[in-house]
Amino acid sequence: MPHIIKVTLKNFKKFKLYELNFGPDRNILIGDNEAGKSSILTAIELTLSEVRRK
Repeated sequence: MPHIIKVTLKNFKKFKLYELNFGPDRNILIGDNEAGKSSILTAIELTLSEVRRK
């Protein structure tokens, strides 16, 4: 089964440049409020669904 290995966000919401490496098993995003956890998930969702928004 395919899985995400790495996510690179560039000029997306609060991230100028951010790289996140994922392991082959479960991965958990942990952080304070407004840290960008939902932004990371949104970026993944937009990429996988091929939806383009302004």
